[in-house]
Amino acid sequence: MTDAPIPALTRRTLLQGAMAASIAAPAIAHAAPATSLKAQLLLAPDLLYFNAANIAPAFRSVVAAQDRGTHDFQANPSREYREKYPVLATRLRQRLAARLGVTADEIALVRNSSEANTVAVLGLDLKPGDEIIVTDHNHQSTLDSWKLRARREGLVLKTIKTPVSATSPQAVADLFAQAITPRTKAIFLSHMTNVTGLVFPVALIAGLARAKGIWLHVDGAQTFGWMKLDLAALGCDSYSGSTHKWLMGPLEGGMLYVRRARMDELSPIMRSHGYWLTDEKNMATAQRYEILGQRDDPKIEAILTTLDALDTIGEAAIETQARAGGEAMRDVLTAVPGTKLVGSRHPALSGPVLTMAFPGKDVAALRKRLWAEGKLATAAASAQGQSLIRFSPHIYNDTAEMRAVADLLKGG
Repeated sequence: MTDAPIPALTRRTLLQGAMAASIAAPAIAHAAPATSLKAQLLLAPDLLYFNAANIAPAFRSVVAAQDRGTHDFQANPSREYREKYPVLATRLRQRLAARLGVTADEIALVRNSSEANTVAVLGLDLKPGDEIIVTDHNHQSTLDSWKLRARREGLVLKTIKTPVSATSPQAVADLFAQAITPRTKAIFLSHMTNVTGLVFPVALIAGLARAKGIWLHVDGAQTFGWMKLDLAALGCDSYSGSTHKWLMGPLEGGMLYVRRARMDELSPIMRSHGYWLTDEKNMATAQRYEILGQRDDPKIEAILTTLDALDTIGEAAIETQARAGGEAMRDVLTAVPGTKLVGSRHPALSGPVLTMAFPGKDVAALRKRLWAEGKLATAAASAQGQSLIRFSPHIYNDTAEMRAVADLLKGG
């Protein structure tokens, strides 16, 4: 393909040209499954959708399960009909626990990662002068929650600058080691930052934290769903995840893991009626964090249906394909003249979130053009004082779409 601007770009011509190029190009590991996977999604065929880090499209089967469940619930909202939901909730906790390498008693079903993160922020017993370590690339909801609590209670918030171009997991962990003092009580970080896609070396940081009795909470919104996780091996004390991102499930679904050995150190932030609570003894488990009032009960069935769909692919295959797709798109984007990767290339520190700078260009105007000319869905980002565009490919994105993105970028 030529690097010269292409006149009169249309999505059809871009995809046709990209498809031809993909035949001649080396195969990308996830290209074949992406083709069959798209047929299982409701995603509109005229979209170039590269924003899984925000919301990923759900499976058709998931949408159908939630629609059917909502209809049946509203047709019969009796207590007798709703007796099935605690059983389904138990099944969902068990399935999530099996995927995460922990026990069902350590899993709470909440409404998203932000809610799970807030439980961890507000539930710890702290006193004035206690120190909390965060990073400047924690999700804004967590940063804002900590700023609010710190101001009200006289806590000390220490912010580590995220090393966006890190080349060594140990060097990243060393930043946390240097920030820890005898007054440090908790460390909060994102497993993979939504800003530049840096994957923090959680196991190394957990080793530092556990040696000193420091609580480690990990926001897993950007890894839950594509990365095969073993939370017990990672060594964190709590971990959050949402269903509407990389898991490709319904909106307003999430989970909170809390390590059983330290569960009594984290208090619930709300105590409403326990609709799913079938035995008071379960309050000794992570169910104590999900007593949040009436819930969207049919969503449990939708999340279970999501796991059914993902199980047909396999967790290991999903991670392999997601990593391969992220690397393939990194190569495609960095080959476009006038683009610059803002992020790490180290395989242990990077994943399928790619943030690109476009020196000398009006990035906001560029994003608008990409949408207007190619219906390319991305996200705005900023780091190191730069306006950026974030691309987050998933296993439903194929080679042709990636090259269509490159052609759009070359067109202006």
